[in-house]
Amino acid sequence: MSATELTLDEKRRFLEDGFIVIREAVPRELTFRARRAVNMHAAREGVRRPYHDLAGDSPLPDLVNKSRLGEIMRNTMGPYDPPRSAFAAILHPQPATKMPNYGWQPHVDGMWYSPDIPKTADEVDSWEAPRTRHFGKGDATEMGANKTPFFQDPGCTLALGSFTAFVGVALNDQTEFGRGNLCLLKGAHEEVEAFFRMQRDAGGNVGPEGPGWPRLAPRKDGGVGLTPMPQPVREKFNADAEVVDGVAWPAPTPILLDEGDAVIALHACPHGGSVNAGADPRMNIYFRLRHERPGGATVLGDSDHPDRGWEGEFLEYPDDYDPWKVAIDAMCDHWSEWDGMTEIVAEARAGTTT
Repeated sequence: MSATELTLDEKRRFLEDGFIVIREAVPRELTFRARRAVNMHAAREGVRRPYHDLAGDSPLPDLVNKSRLGEIMRNTMGPYDPPRSAFAAILHPQPATKMPNYGWQPHVDGMWYSPDIPKTADEVDSWEAPRTRHFGKGDATEMGANKTPFFQDPGCTLALGSFTAFVGVALNDQTEFGRGNLCLLKGAHEEVEAFFRMQRDAGGNVGPEGPGWPRLAPRKDGGVGLTPMPQPVREKFNADAEVVDGVAWPAPTPILLDEGDAVIALHACPHGGSVNAGADPRMNIYFRLRHERPGGATVLGDSDHPDRGWEGEFLEYPDDYDPWKVAIDAMCDHWSEWDGMTEIVAEARAGTTT
């Protein structure tokens, strides 16, 4: 297969679902080289070491830059920085879980994460904007265990990193659900976008700690958890959810990929991994790509907070460029950064079909 342009039907499906699967997007010689690099790194450093460390000088960026996937992205999204890095997400076989859908729970990418949060409700000083010792300074200088800032901007108005496209390439067989598949919440991207607009238009922060999105939530077992996506959005997808121990588990769309297949999803499409009940590690390479923003930072391809450095460094920008406003505006109009989708989006909004 050599097509570098989505068909009209594929674009309409992408518009409706928030993601699209591209079969045989990457040649096997490229996936072989990437898989070998990941396994060599694991053999040297151990399987628990972050795979971000190998991305800068490895065959991983070639999965986009030397395959038709790169042209598909250029024709669908528009101009972007060719990735120099990637994130190797390896899920090793895990014990069985009693939870539905192999334990899948969705999240919106780009939020601060740490396992060190209050353990009981008695420790919580505020569900909306907690500031106990667990959250350090609770400002833009505080970094999570996932290297993502607590707030993106010094003014603490944006609590999510943003990009345009979340792109995954499979390095091995994941054609059956239960092999650690990536799963997505089909159609939720438009609800997430509308939620971001509500937060912005209400004059509040965008993301956690903004209107309608408390950073913490009480769990049914008496514990405390981070809120991985807005509850009002989640509730819209609870009709098909399975309830276990009082917790609703939304129905996912498992992404069934074979080696060399790729998935392209919007930043706003909630997603997450699932338990690997198979015998072999699940091996996916993920890229976070962004439409070119004149005056904006160079996007390397792996970070969920590309307006900041990987370690949280504040970057230099032209005086007339506000990266936080640009990011919020794009989050509130996500199709504005998909040049190749302009006609399909206009068609859908007009209620016509060409």
